[in-house]
Parts: sequence; structure tokens; C-alpha cells
Amino acid sequence: MNDAVVVRTRLGFISGLVFFLLVLAALVWGLWHLAMWMTAANQVPVNSLIIQGEHRYLGRDEIREAVLELPEVGNFFTLEVDQVQQRLLALPWVYQASVRKQWPDTLRVYIVEQPVVAFWNEDAMLNSHGDIFRARRGELELVSLSGPDQEAGRVLQEYQALQRQLGARGYRISRIHLTPRFSWELTLEDGVRLILGRDDIEARLQRFIDVYPGIVGRERVAYLDLRYDTGLAVGWKQDEETDNDQERGTKSDRRA
Repeated sequence: MNDAVVVRTRLGFISGLVFFLLVLAALVWGLWHLAMWMTAANQVPVNSLIIQGEHRYLGRDEIREAVLELPEVGNFFTLEVDQVQQRLLALPWVYQASVRKQWPDTLRVYIVEQPVVAFWNEDAMLNSHGDIFRARRGELELVSLSGPDQEAGRVLQEYQALQRQLGARGYRISRIHLTPRFSWELTLEDGVRLILGRDDIEARLQRFIDVYPGIVGRERVAYLDLRYDTGLAVGWKQDEETDNDQERGTKSDRRA
């Protein structure tokens, strides 16, 4: 009697173990097929792209094209948000980008545009952090800054300081240039060029503010050289034109 009980107990244990293993195998098989289905192309595609953020210069179609060109967009589960983010950051007008997936088939993108403040060296632009970037300009109207690329942040800071000083008197800067010898030159909105040199820039600019209103015939002023301890030198448009004519004549004589 005891032997029969032992046999039945063993049979029951073995059958239970076999049943457990069969259930486990079926579960693994089902999960494997589910994973294969979920990762198969076009089985769970991203069907909705939500673009957020203020965009003045960056078109939504440009953002959409950059995202949807990725082959991984065909599957919601295999899509890597870091890859989408890097693709967006490669767009010239994008300063920051964040990407997240939203169940069941939505991709949310938040874009921060480049906070552009100036043109830089004719072929680029500067953002408010002093970073250089290149993008299409369109019809932008910005101050023109130029100088060595490694000095871009310094030029921007100097422009902001000088514009505050001049703006209080109603003047507006249209261009600032830092020469390779680190000498400052700026052009006002009316075309007058100010040669400031390397040192005491704010003091020399204040001298211009004090003296310029008293100059007779200001409409004929081409430039003012402020690189003096006291006073300044005035270049007149007529003199500048005469100098250019003489220079052209000299070059013609040399060619002859």
C-alpha cells in the first residue's frame, strides 16, 4: 500500500513538472512570436508626428522630412529617440531638440530654434550665445559682425555694449569689424564709419557722441578716426572720392 502511494506521488510530481514545462515553453514561444511581430517592419508604425515649439525660420515640412526619412520610423518599438534627436540637431536652424515616444503610435518633437542675433563674416550667423552657425538667411535684417572666428563671442559682447552706449543717443550700429590686429571699426546706420583702435573703446566712442553733433556738414562725413588721445580726424566723402579717383589713376598709369 505504501509503495502504491509512493508511485502515485512520483507520477503526480512528474506529470506536474511536465505540465509546467509545457506551459513555460508555450509562454516563451508566444513571447518570441510577439516580439518578432512587434519588431517586424511596418507592423507598429509611427502614424503621428507632433511638432512643438516656436518656429520662425525652420519649416515644419523640413522637420517632418528629417524625421520620416529614417527607416526606423516604420516601427514604433525599434525607433531610437536619440537617433531622431541627432538627426534634428543636424538641421542648421535647430539649437535644441527633444524627442519622446507616446503610446501607441505617436512621436513628439520639441524644437528650439537658433536664437540668431547677427550675421557673421558674410557667410554665417551668430546666436545669442556667440555660437557660429550656417543656415539660409532669407530676408533677415541683422547687424553684421566680423572678425576671427575664435573671437566671435567677444565681438558679440562688444557690439551689445557699444550699442547700449550709442542707442541712448539715438544711434544704431549696422556693422562691427574686429581686424586681425584686434582693432575695432564700426559703421553706423547712416553709413558713417568709426575707427576706434584697440584701447579705450568706450571712452573714444563717448568722444564721438560728444563731438559729432557739433560737426558742420555731417551728411558729408565718411569716417571719423578716433585713435587719438584727444580729438579726432574727419574724413569727408568728397575727399574719399578724390582719393579713390587718384588711386584708380595711379593704377591706370602703372598698367600703361
